[in-house]
Amino acid sequence: MPTRIVLLTLILTLFGCANPPPPPAVTSADRAWPSVQVVDHGLHAGLVLSRSDLLGKLPALAATFADGDFIELGWGDEAFYRAPQASLGLALQALLRPTPAVLHAVKISGDPRRRFAGREVIEVRLDADGYRRLLAFVAASFSRSAQGAPVELGPGLYGESRFYRAEGRYSLVRTCNTWLAEALAAAGCPLHPATVVTVGQLMSRLPPASSAGIACQAVR
Repeated sequence: MPTRIVLLTLILTLFGCANPPPPPAVTSADRAWPSVQVVDHGLHAGLVLSRSDLLGKLPALAATFADGDFIELGWGDEAFYRAPQASLGLALQALLRPTPAVLHAVKISGDPRRRFAGREVIEVRLDADGYRRLLAFVAASFSRSAQGAPVELGPGLYGESRFYRAEGRYSLVRTCNTWLAEALAAAGCPLHPATVVTVGQLMSRLPPASSAGIACQAVR
């Protein structure tokens, strides 16, 4: 693939990591799912976790996320993700050299499939050990203050959401989709995160529910 096309693909991926369109609001509370969900936002994917389970690892988040059923997380370049108006210059800056990262956390009430109606949402079922490892990976992705609390940076992009300083650095070889692949690989999913750049690569490589002997199964 020509270098110019690769760069264009990565720039589009970065724009997707920064500006997913706001999902339709849902006010009713539906059943909670015991697994995690991966949401296809077109150019980037979000990871949906049980709010209570995430707060079990990061109780300081309860001050911001006092209610709701789930929290959706996205990881990406700090300057580009938080910019009021994303620009090509910020995109190139993020892609051409490693840059600081942030996590975007959004409260979800009710069934994530209803919240993200019209988008592909894949439920990923994990065994107990894998789920604990995934939660530990996500918790470790939050940078901590001297007191051990996540470092909050300000309001998020839409709805009840916030930005937090994140561990790691965004680059050509570690995009928002790579981070999510790392989280799922930590849980035991047979993914090779270094080969995941686009959301399509991530979604297509999740093992189907019919896979035998794999404690990570995607229900589409």
